[in-house]
Amino acid sequence: MSIEKNKTNSTLERALFLLEHLSLIKGGVGIGELSKTTHLAKSTTHRILETLQKAGFVMQEPSTEKYFVGLKAIEVGIAGLHNIDLVEAAIPHLQELAAQTGQTSFLAVHSEGEVIYIYKVDGSASVIMKAILGSRNPVHCTGLGKAIMAYFSNETVDKIVSEKGLQQYTATTITDHQQFLQELNKIRQTGIAVNREEYDDGLSSIAAPVFNYTGKVIAAISVAGPTARILDKQDELKALVKENSSLISKRLGFVPSMRSI
Repeated sequence: MSIEKNKTNSTLERALFLLEHLSLIKGGVGIGELSKTTHLAKSTTHRILETLQKAGFVMQEPSTEKYFVGLKAIEVGIAGLHNIDLVEAAIPHLQELAAQTGQTSFLAVHSEGEVIYIYKVDGSASVIMKAILGSRNPVHCTGLGKAIMAYFSNETVDKIVSEKGLQQYTATTITDHQQFLQELNKIRQTGIAVNREEYDDGLSSIAAPVFNYTGKVIAAISVAGPTARILDKQDELKALVKENSSLISKRLGFVPSMRSI
C-alpha cells in the first residue's frame, strides 16, 4: 500500500514538474527536447503528457507535434488567482513595513476618483492621522492616490481631474494640471510616489502601486508619518515600500512584462 502511494506521489510530482516546465517555454516544445531538459525518460515523458492531455492540462499542435499548456491549466490558475484576497495578500507585508519603519502602513484602492483606505497597521512610532479605514481621500495629494493614478490612462486621469479638481489643502499641494501630469510621469519612471505634506501639514508618505495578474493597478501601499521621519529616511523607505508592493503584486499573479496602462 505504501509503495503504491509513493509511486502515485512520484508520478504526480513528475506531472507537475513537466507542466511547470511547459509554462516557461514560449512556442511549445517536442517530447525529445522536453525529455532532455527535464531529465526524464522519453517514454515516461510521453506517458505523462498523454494523461495531462486527456485531462485538458496539456495540448498538442498536430502539425508540429509540440506541446503547450492546455486551457484547463489556465482555467485552474485563473480560478486560484480569483480566490486570493487583496487584503489577505497585503497584510503580512503591511505588518513588515510597520515593524521595520515604526510608521503606519496603509493599503488603499481607487473608487470614483478618490482613494479608500481599506487596511492599516500602526507602527511603534505612529501618530494620529486623518486616514480612517473606509474613509475617502483625494487622489491628487495623497501618496496612495498618486501611486494608483500614475498607472491610469491619460484620458482617465484627465476625466478624474476634470470631475474632482485639484483642490489645495496645504502650501505644497499640486494644483496645476500639467504639473500633476509631470508628477505622475515621474512616478511611472521610479515606481514610487512621494507625498510631501500635500494633504496634511507635517505629515508625509511614500507609496507604491499594487498590480494584479492582468497587469492592472488595483491598489497601493504606503508608509506615512511625520515629515522628518519619512523624508529623512526616504531612500530606505522607498526601497522597503517598493519591495513589499512588488511582493504583494507577485502574490496576486503579476508579471512585470504584463503591465498595462
